[in-house]
Formats: sequence, C-alpha cells, structure tokens
Amino acid sequence: MTRHALETAPSDLAAFVADHFPGRGISPDGLIARSWYRSVMQHRLDPHGQAEKTVLTAAEIREHQLQHQDYLAIAGQGLSGLAKRVNPAGFAVLLSDEQGVTLDTRLPRQQETYTRAGLMVGTRWDESIAGTNGIGTTLAAGQPMTIHRQEHFLVSNFRLSCSVAPIYDAQNNLRGCLNATCLNSDGPKESQYLTLQLVILYARLIENASFRQRYRDRLTLSLKAHEDIADLANEQLLALDEQGRIIGANHAAFTTYQQQHHLDLLGSSIEQLLPAGIDELLSLSHGGARGVRLRARIDEGLLDIGLRTPATPSSRSTVARRPQAHDHPGLERLAGGDARLQEGVRRLRKVLDKDIAILINGETGTGKEAFARAIHQASARHNGPFVALNCAAIPESLIESELFGYRGGSFTGANRKGMKGKLELANGGTLFLDEIGDMPAHLQTRLLRVLAEREILSLGAESPTPLDIQVISATHQDLASMIQGKQFREDLFYRLGGMTLNLPPLRERSDRDALVDSLLRDLAPGLLLDDDARALLLRQAWPGNIRQLLNSLRYATALAEQGRISLDCLPPELQQSGRAANPPQLLDGPSGSAHDEASQLQETLRERRWNISAVAADLGIARSTLYRRMKKHGIVPPNDYP
Repeated sequence: MTRHALETAPSDLAAFVADHFPGRGISPDGLIARSWYRSVMQHRLDPHGQAEKTVLTAAEIREHQLQHQDYLAIAGQGLSGLAKRVNPAGFAVLLSDEQGVTLDTRLPRQQETYTRAGLMVGTRWDESIAGTNGIGTTLAAGQPMTIHRQEHFLVSNFRLSCSVAPIYDAQNNLRGCLNATCLNSDGPKESQYLTLQLVILYARLIENASFRQRYRDRLTLSLKAHEDIADLANEQLLALDEQGRIIGANHAAFTTYQQQHHLDLLGSSIEQLLPAGIDELLSLSHGGARGVRLRARIDEGLLDIGLRTPATPSSRSTVARRPQAHDHPGLERLAGGDARLQEGVRRLRKVLDKDIAILINGETGTGKEAFARAIHQASARHNGPFVALNCAAIPESLIESELFGYRGGSFTGANRKGMKGKLELANGGTLFLDEIGDMPAHLQTRLLRVLAEREILSLGAESPTPLDIQVISATHQDLASMIQGKQFREDLFYRLGGMTLNLPPLRERSDRDALVDSLLRDLAPGLLLDDDARALLLRQAWPGNIRQLLNSLRYATALAEQGRISLDCLPPELQQSGRAANPPQLLDGPSGSAHDEASQLQETLRERRWNISAVAADLGIARSTLYRRMKKHGIVPPNDYP
C-alpha cells in the first residue's frame, strides 16, 4: 500500500492546481499535486513564506542521533558510498529519519552554498513544515521520487532538485530516506532519472545490510528471478523462525508478495511461497553450501534461492533445538545484579499470564523492547507472535491503519485484499506499543475501546474480530504529567498500566561493572579490559544508556590489540569527557612535519565543518585513524569542549 493512498484529495486536482498555482507553468503528476493540496489545505502553508529552514539545536541533534545510532551505523556506509559517486557531480547526499529530520550528510566541497539551502544535519523536511519536498513527500508517499525545481511547494526551494528513496526495516516500517540533491539544475526533470536509480540502489543496499545484521543468527533466504542476473534492487530476503514462518523481510519481498500478490508476508509459512519447507531446503542446498532452483508457488516463476544459516552446525535439528533465549536474553539476565530490577522481575513473574497489562517506563536506550520480548518469551504466549509498533516512528496519518488495519475496497487506492493491523497480527501473542505517549488523542480513544471490548472492527469490516492479546506498552515520557496537561487519556493510562516496570538509567544501576563484563563476553569472549579503560566506562553518565554502552564496546573491540582493550580503544567522545576540565589546546609550537600535519588536518576539518566521516573519506583513512591523529595533535571538535 502506498502511503498517500489514505489521504483525501479533491476530485479535480487539475482545477485545484490551476486555482492555487497559476504562475508555476508546470503540470505536476498526481503524487505532487496531492502533496501541494496537503500543503495548502492540511498544513496551511504559504508557498511564498518560510524562507528560513527549521533546524534543531545542537543538543537536539545529538539526542536525535543518539536515538538512531543503530540505523546511522549501517546507513552511514551507504551514504558514503553514494556520496563518492555523486559528490563530484555537485550532489549533496542526505540521510533522514522517519520524521524527516536530517541525521547525516555528505556535501560537495563548496559546503556553505549547500548549507544555506538547508542541506545540513538537523534540518526538518517533513511536509507539515516544508511543504512538498524530496524527503517529506517521499515519506508521505512511501516510494522513490524526484522533486524537481518548481515542483517544490515553497518558492524558496525552487533551486533544489532532489532524488529520494525511502528506507524500510525488516517489518516494512519506514526508517527514513536517502536523498541526492543538486542546486540550480538547468536540465529537465528527466535528466535526474539516473541519479534516482542510483539513490534507489543504495537505499536497497542499506535495507539489505540492515536485514542481514538483524537476522544474522537466523536462517535467511535470498530469492531472485532466474533471468534477473544482477538486479540487487529486486533481490528478496526472508528470515524464518524454527517452524518455517516468515518473521522478517526486505522491502523488495514486501513489494512482491504484499503489494503485487496481496499476501500477508509476516507470519506466513515459507511453503506458501515455495514448494519446499525448511528441511527440504536445507537438504537440497547441502546446509546452505550451494544454491537451489525452484518454481514459485504464486506465479510459477523460476527462482534462484540461496540459504544463509546461523553460525552453528547447519542441521535442521540443531537450529530447531536452539532456545529462543539465545536470540533474546531472559528476564533474569536483563535484570543483572541490580536490586531494583531484580525486584521488578520478581513481581513480573507473579503477574505473568494473569491478563494484566504491563507498562515499562525508562529513558531511551534502557532496554524497554528487550524487556518486552523477554516478558513475551517467559509467558505462556511465547509460541505466539510478538508484534511491535513504535508510535513515535510512524507518521500520525498512518498509525491508524498500521494498528487497526482495513478490509479490501475500504477506500480508493486501498490494497485489494486489505491489510491486517498490528492488533490482529498479534492475536494469540503479545502486542508491544513502544512510545505510547506519542499516540494521537483520537487513536487513544479507539485503542481504549478495543482493549475494553476485546475485539476489533477494522475499517470496512462487517463484523468484529475477537482479540486475545497481552499488551505491553513503553514510554520515556511522564504520562502522569501528560494526563494533567490533557495530552494523554487517564482511563487509557489505567488500562495499560496494570503493572508498571521502572527501568533505571544505566548511571543509576548498581551492577554497571558486571554489566560491562557481560556485554563484553557476548561481543568478544576472552578479550580483556584494562583497568583505566574500565574506570573511564564506569565514570560515564551514559545519556544513551545500555545502547550507548553497547555501541562503545563494539567500537572498542574492533580497535583492541593483542587481546586487550586499552584506554585508546574507547570512542574519542568518551575519552574527551574523561579528561581534565581544561581542554587541550591546538598545537602552535615548533615548525616541522608534525606542525604541518596538524595545520593541514585542522584546515580540512574546518572545510568539512568537522564532519569526521567526510574528512576520513577525503584523506583515505579510517575514522579511528583520524581520531588518533586528532588526539595526537590535540585537535578537539568545537562542540566537544566541556
């Protein structure tokens, strides 16, 4: 289903365009005309207004990037790869999140020209602020597109030509956009066609890399049409559980089976797609050692199939016997040695399977989803589905259909077979509502009714569907204050909070030392941690909590030498925060090669506006090497001074 299908638009878009945009001199296609309509009628924007861009503060940018660390770590590689190919041609490359906020950029040499146009980290591009534009309209439509010059809603954006592709996760949720933008293009829109194809390719590469990282411990399949020799953008990736049910897929697979063949992919058996189950596929492929060629059940097309097995012996029985807890740590392990968490888990055990809704409170990165999965695995519903919905990660206009679903023919442009909502997909299992405080008010009312009546009536359905679900919700917000401010329904709060589990921030946990050792054993068994490095880790405030600690340890294990993690192996931002109050000064001492290197390094950093990834790419060195050279010469980014 395309994202714009749910929206209301006037029956005669051509008349609307003629009335409101008489001087544009172009005839926009339906997607862009609908976006112009939303910009005027829904968002109440003026095409001649708002020349200044809306940009987050430095503190907001850091917090935003911290919330998207895992996404940035993988997508940043695709961003750099695309930039190497298009930066020399004058294209800026941007990565956004699902809300239209720019998280990272790779800009051509004349950076100020691009930053003045808003092409910088922290700029907000959602349609409600910027009207029709590459990032915002791609997020609204959910499909690749080029927004060229006068197709932008705001006159101040007319010099931009943006080729953008959405990025989806393995549950078919939007994660953000990849965008290549040039300024003052003299050619027609068609001149951007090849740029758009390149952006689409790199967006698919990011999706596939994210998929393989997420399901590295699962059996995964790669499906390609036999004649389609090297079209990476159409390679279908599927992740299977031990029973052969599909638990994740890349966007190419969702497009093929859900949009084209109207099959609900998640939860379906692989035998609905192929004439073979897990056992036969493993046998035919010799445990994944060679490819398999089979005919698809749906269209009889010939498929080349590759299997990737977990890093364990490749027999079916071994995979089947492996406990689920191997993938998701249990409650006791998550609680560790912290007394408060241990008491919380003890109480949790008592309310399991008692039809009591659970609310998890905790800062970003404290492990709310990990605890939700552990609760599901510890319950009698562990063989049922675990379905998660992040209320903050989906545009408000889409949450209703994602949560409640709809039946075929409910509205113009709807999927012919309809779409099951998360509530229905979770039937017999657990529904996890993350960031519940961000749920729109009108949906709070509807959710309350569904939870009270234990049945759901999807849009277009003639009769309700009974529901049997365990509801776990989570938030980092103060719901009590939101109730006082009339932002959250009090009756829904009591319905969701049958039991509340409070997760302390990492800085307040009493078992930080043991937690560091536990995470390190998982990442690199046998690797030792030097005392000064350990002391620095234990002194940190950890605003990103366990997620930040885990990413820091991953970085450190990659740089470790001779089986040890020294202080120099820790991320530079941790080392900087652990230094004395007086920051090191830039070297201005004796002449010579060291001074020349420091001067050249400072100049390059200033030119690239302290974008470490871009400078490392320019110099042809790894980021870790760049950080070490900066430390050697006492060079500190301006934002890192205490």
